Amino acid sequence: MALGLIEQKKEVIESRARIREFVFGIQDGLISTVGLLAGVQSATENNAVVLLTGMTSMFAGAISMAAGSYLSSSAEKEIFDKEIKEAEDLAEKEPYLAAEGLLKALSREGLKKEQGYRIVKLLAQEEKVFLRTFQEKVFGLGAAEINRPLQASLVMGASFVVGALIPLLPYLVLDGMMALYFSIALAAVTLFSVGVFKGYLAARALLLSGLEFFFIAVGAALLGYLIGLVVQYFFPGIAVPMG
Repeated sequence: MALGLIEQKKEVIESRARIREFVFGIQDGLISTVGLLAGVQSATENNAVVLLTGMTSMFAGAISMAAGSYLSSSAEKEIFDKEIKEAEDLAEKEPYLAAEGLLKALSREGLKKEQGYRIVKLLAQEEKVFLRTFQEKVFGLGAAEINRPLQASLVMGASFVVGALIPLLPYLVLDGMMALYFSIALAAVTLFSVGVFKGYLAARALLLSGLEFFFIAVGAALLGYLIGLVVQYFFPGIAVPMG
């Protein structure tokens, strides 16, 4: 029963490993789409144009984000795999040096030298176990989620679509500035909700986590817009885009 609980906990941890891509994708989808809708809304009152522009931006952004996530994760994985291979080669060519390094790493974690020596000696009898422990303890090369670049890209792309789709929903039933106001309100509620969800997963105060996420996300968007206003002030001929 206890081992079953441990396996269950491991599965939960692994299932939440993609929270980075989820948060990044949905936040970027929300902020970029709201900014785009505000810009398009100021230029036209035609809902069909606004929706078409938003949908085009949504799919283009999702593809771009997914591709970027895949390429960056793949690059990280290749470097990670290379470091693992070099660590394995070092352990095979210099077993005594590897054993000494592992012993030192265990000592840094608070294990007495005599106990560490016995553990290292025991691990040395099983080559694969020794190599894995050596990689993790000496170089910090544990079993990481970066070995799943495709999964990371799919989560990133899907979360961007969800984030971008939410501000578009009011335009299906409302017109003009009313649709834009509801779009902004929905985006704000969603940002706060994502922060609450993050707080739930991290066992933090839900209200504080929600407000933190909301103000950081909105603050970043406002800062970008203010920088645009500063640029416009010094270069009057340049128009500041809303998205």
